[in-house]
Amino acid sequence: LRSAPDPPCRMKILFSAVFKPGTEAPGKDGPVMLSQAAELSSLGFFQRSTAKEVFVMFSRQFAKASTEPGQRSSVRKDGYMSHVYHSPMGVVAVCFADDEYPQRVAFGYLSKVCEDFVLAVPQSRGACGTADLPHEALFAAKHQELLVKFQDPGQADQLTQIMAELEKTKLVLHETIEAALERGCKIETLINKSNDLSGSSKMFFKTAKKQNQCCTFM
Repeated sequence: LRSAPDPPCRMKILFSAVFKPGTEAPGKDGPVMLSQAAELSSLGFFQRSTAKEVFVMFSRQFAKASTEPGQRSSVRKDGYMSHVYHSPMGVVAVCFADDEYPQRVAFGYLSKVCEDFVLAVPQSRGACGTADLPHEALFAAKHQELLVKFQDPGQADQLTQIMAELEKTKLVLHETIEAALERGCKIETLINKSNDLSGSSKMFFKTAKKQNQCCTFM
């Protein structure tokens, strides 16, 4: 008899984005998004578009709330973790991962994304008042490549050994999303006014809240 195959590794990074702190994206409540990458195949097909919109919305708010260069912070929510790294290079990177994904590797990933982005798009250091993804053509493929490479934290950990300086930076762990947002900001208010969410995604939140299941994928 053949032994049953090992279950697939649940640990993964689902989404990441790079933002320019101190800017305001036109029509958005938060900074300009410079790059994004997603790997949502583990989610149901009909969940993926809403999940990506939710990741974009919260990542923008977390980037907006991150004001101290060098700071790292993490937010735990329903089996997932959001990690935020404010790079001294002048950009903020955010990712969403399973809560089993090693935190150190996640921050190594964000550091690598920031480093490679600034190398690929040096003009990102300057003022940026444009719409989202102004330089996406220069970094989209590399961002997705890094996301795929870091899906296996065991292998990716070898790439983060040289990033020991991260251990010297400040780490803040937030147990709730509200604690990570700007003071006084409520999730319901954020959802209602967000232009990152479509009408169907906002309806999903309202329905999930009534069923006390907000959010099954996050």
